[in-house]
Formats: sequence, structure tokens, C-alpha cells
Amino acid sequence: MRRLLDGLYALSGIGAALALLAILGLVVAQMVTRWLGVLLPGGANYAGYAMATASFLALADTFRRNEHIRVGMLVERAGPLRRALEIWCYTVAAAVAVFFAWYAVKAPLLSHRINDVSQGQDGTPLWIPQLAMAAGAVLLAIAVIDALVALLAGPGWGVDAPRRPVTRDLLAGRPARIAMVAGSALALYAAIHLMTGFDRDATGLKIGVFLFVMFFLLGSGLWVGLALMGVAYMGMIGFTPRNPGSSMSITVWTSASSWTLTSLPLFIWMGEILYRTRLSEDMFKGLAPWLARFPGGLLHSNVVGCTVFAAVSGSSAATLTTVGKMSIPELRRRGYPEFMIVGTLAGAATLGLMIPPSLTLIVYGVTVKESITGLFMAGVLPGLVLAGMFMAYIAAWSVIRRDQAPEPEPRMGLREKLRASTLLIPVVVLILVVIGSMYAGIATATEAAAFGVIGALVLAALQGSLSRAAFVESLMGATRTSAMIALILMGASFLTLAMGFTGLPRSLAAMIAAMELSPVALIAALTVFYIIIGMFLDGISAVVLTMAIIEPMIRAAGIDLLWFGIFIVVVVEMAQITPPVGFNLFVLQGMTRHDITYIARTAAPMFLIMVAMVGILVAFPGLATWLPETVQAAP
Repeated sequence: MRRLLDGLYALSGIGAALALLAILGLVVAQMVTRWLGVLLPGGANYAGYAMATASFLALADTFRRNEHIRVGMLVERAGPLRRALEIWCYTVAAAVAVFFAWYAVKAPLLSHRINDVSQGQDGTPLWIPQLAMAAGAVLLAIAVIDALVALLAGPGWGVDAPRRPVTRDLLAGRPARIAMVAGSALALYAAIHLMTGFDRDATGLKIGVFLFVMFFLLGSGLWVGLALMGVAYMGMIGFTPRNPGSSMSITVWTSASSWTLTSLPLFIWMGEILYRTRLSEDMFKGLAPWLARFPGGLLHSNVVGCTVFAAVSGSSAATLTTVGKMSIPELRRRGYPEFMIVGTLAGAATLGLMIPPSLTLIVYGVTVKESITGLFMAGVLPGLVLAGMFMAYIAAWSVIRRDQAPEPEPRMGLREKLRASTLLIPVVVLILVVIGSMYAGIATATEAAAFGVIGALVLAALQGSLSRAAFVESLMGATRTSAMIALILMGASFLTLAMGFTGLPRSLAAMIAAMELSPVALIAALTVFYIIIGMFLDGISAVVLTMAIIEPMIRAAGIDLLWFGIFIVVVVEMAQITPPVGFNLFVLQGMTRHDITYIARTAAPMFLIMVAMVGILVAFPGLATWLPETVQAAP
């Protein structure tokens, strides 16, 4: 049985890797046929189906390898009660995973019964690609139950081994462990029963329930994606009569099979290739002579790398994973303090939301009917100023805390610097290819990501560092990282749906509107509002759910909508590095294995810098409006 289950998990991981290869092939095919003026019917839809297949099939293998993330602070500090807390986590996780699997299986059966087909040109019967969702969700449920049984029957501690030895176990006997499972299941049943029938108009109650359930599930150590699904389920049964299971399956499938989302695993794969070959090491050797003499040394590579890659991806998560895979090992090797490595990377990666192309700015522009091009131009100068502020913080740290900075890199003459800079040529060429393909109109952001993967493979092969093992490891690593992020996105999409039904974001926005504040006071209130909302929603969802109420307030106050778009991005950036649902914190936890509270503390200075950036935007609004106005005024 053990060999059978392990084989199933490994096979599902291989299937996910093949789906990622299919994404690359389909994106390239879509791009080439468009260049040739030939129509590829349903190409984008097929890539979306492959994206969903890769995400779902990798869930179980990623869980088995303990690469899904959770807030393990209480679990690590539980001591003799660790097994009891772990049993609670695994019991709730199993309940959520089984619930997810049940409705994931029902989805293709329903699609087959009603003959539901894709709305695109391909006309694919949806039950066919949805089988991947069913299989992946079932395997995830089996993996969680498998780990729970092992926790009950054996001496192990589940998939997450203790960092420190546990000397005493209060649940050493099996009867006590089984009683703990029963008690956890009973507590879960009672909580679900108590949640039904709340007053839908009780805004304060909604806020209290959401905050309590979210902090409790996340804080007790439940895996983040499953915790978000659990919170969303409690919100649905408490405040809306809709069936939470069917709503979840539709929402999760729609979010997982998105064409836009396909750029994320491709950029992650590009980062894995750079990390597992000599390209990342060469990039640092080329940057070192130029950045090493700056106060703060090579820590500036986090900011410079994120600023450059932000212009490639438009995604904070893709920026973080790509640059982090390259910079973290190199900075550690050179002796830089861990808290500075992690904190500066967490903050600098948020530049992916501001420097164009930005998905958040695109959604904002569509929502308020503002020029996307104008918003992109408006984001350039504030993005560069914010990057400069991050670099100024690094320089100030190196001056104030000289004792923490490593020994500076050896001095080099100009000729030696130029010779070392030749090592940058492969990465610079790759960046120029990716960025140039987009800005020349040759490729979309997703197609540019495919350029990045192919370019990284070609450069690594020419360099002689692309072995078969490196290729397989990069592919499997990208698959598991993508699955980890995808599970969180699935939970976040369901949570967004639940919050939309409860009306919580709209209620809070209406409360602010009723205050009739001055423009400056309104911006201050909205800053706090979006930071709070952003703790629980991604930036795009926060914009979509609130702009119907916020936009009339902004127009009535006479606030420029271009400027407000940049303001929105800055405050959403803050939310990326604030608990409990700071997305960059989760991604960094998965990459570094640090506790999320440690990562949040390291990112706190970057958060304060972004608060200062809001003040600068208020004091100097032309920072956002000057460039688009100048370009529009040009003959």
C-alpha cells in the first residue's frame, strides 16, 4: 500500500510536469500561428486547461514533499502538545480536502450531464479537462488522510518534521490520539452548525467572524490554501444561502484554468533554470564589481533584479520567485545577514505590481474606464522612486550597522570590471529578449514568459551547464512551486467569492463614503481601508470588489484617476507583506522555510517605506501624472 500511494503521488507529479511542458508548447504554437496569420482555434483555452492540469495534479506530490506552506509558529512551540495540535490541523485539512474533492468530482459529472462546453472556438466538452481537477483533488485528499493515519499510528509527525526534538508527547498512546481526532471532528461540526443563519446585514459580526476564523485556522497551523477555503466555506454558510460546494468548484476551476495565469509557472520555470545552472552565479559575478562598492553591497541586487524583472512579468509572485531563486543562495554564500536578504527581497518584489506591465493596473483601468497606457506611464516614475527608497534603506543600514555587513568584495579596476561584466551578457540578452518581445508587440506577457524559458534553456545549453538532471530538477521544482502558489490562489478566489456575497468590502467602503471626508482625509482613510482589505484579498480582487463604491467618491473629491491608480497599487503592495494573508510572505516562507512571523518582521521596514511613498505621492502628485500628461501633450 505504501509503495502504491507513493507511486501515485510521484506519477501525479510527473503528469503535472508534462502539463507544464504542454503549456510551453501551446503558448509557442499560439504565438507562431499568430505571426503567420493562421488561426489556432482554442489555443488559449487549451493552455488554460494545461495550466489547471499542472496545478491540480501537482497538489498531492507537493504536499507529500512538504512544499505547501503554513504558519507553523504555534506548532513549533507546542512542545508536548505538538501531536495534539498536528492532529487538529490534519483533521481539519482532511475535512476541507475531502469537501474539495467531493465537489471537484461532481463538477465533471455535472458538466457531462448538461453537456457543458467551452465558450471559446474549441468547443471542448468541459468535463474532459475538469477530470484533472477531480483527480488532483482526490489525490490531495488521499495524501492528507494518509499523513493523518501515519500521525495516528506511527512515531512520525506528519509531513512537517519538528525543527527541534520533541522530548515528551502527551498523546503517546493510540487511544488518546483517536480521541483527539474525534474531538477535533466534533469541534469542527459544532462550529459549522453555529455558523448558519447569521444576519446578512450585521457588518460588525461579519468582520469579527472572518477575522476570528481566519486567524484561528491560519494560526493553528492549517495549510494556507486549505485554510482560505475553510474560511470561505464558513462565510458562505453563515451569510448566503448559495451552495458553497458548487460555488467553490466553479470558482476554483475558473481561476485555475486562466490563460493569463499561464505566465506564472513559465516565469517560475525560467527562474528555476537560472537557479540550477551557472547563469545566476555568473549574473552575480557580473554585478558584484559595480554594486559591491555601494553602501550595502550586493543586497542592492535584490532591488535592481526585482526592478528589472518587474518590467518583464507584471506579477509580484513571479518576480519574487525568479529573483529569489537567483539572489538568496548567492547572498547567503557571501555572508549577508539573513534578515536583510529576506526583508529586502520581500519588499522589492512588490515592484512587480507597479512597474508596467502590471496586472493590477490593467484591472483598475478596465474597471474605471481609464487608459491602460496612461496608467502604465504613470507607474514608471513612482516605481523607480520606490526602488530608490529601498536602495537608500539598504545603504542606511550598512552605514548604521557596519558590524553586520560582510567584508566588501575586492576592489577592481575599470578593465577588470568590464571583463567581469561580460558574464552579464547571457542574462542581459535574456532580459532584453523577454522585455523587447513585449514592447515591440511581438509577444504578450504570457508569450514573453515562453521566450524566457526557451531563452534560459538555450543560454544554459550554450554555457554548458544544462545537464539532464538540471533540466528535470528545474521542471519539477517549477511544477511544485506553481502548485503551492496555485492552491493559495484557489483558496483566495473562493474567499473572494465568499466576501463578495457577504458584502463586507462594499459595506466598509460605504461606511467611508458616509463620513464625507476631505480629499486628504479620504486618502488617509482609504489607505487604512485597503491595507486591511489587502490582508485578506489579492490586489485584483480588492479593486474589483470595491471600485463600484470608491470610484464615485474619488470623482466627487476631484482626485485624478490616474494618480489614484498608482496610489491603489502602493497600498496593495503593502498588503503583499502584511499578515495574515501577505502573499509575498507565503511565497518567501516556501522558498526559505523561515517562520512567517520572522519574514513579516524582516519586511516591516519595507512596509514603512511604502507608507512614506504614499505621503510622497500625496505631497507630489505630479510624480504620477507628469509623464502621461507630457506624452499626451506631445504633438
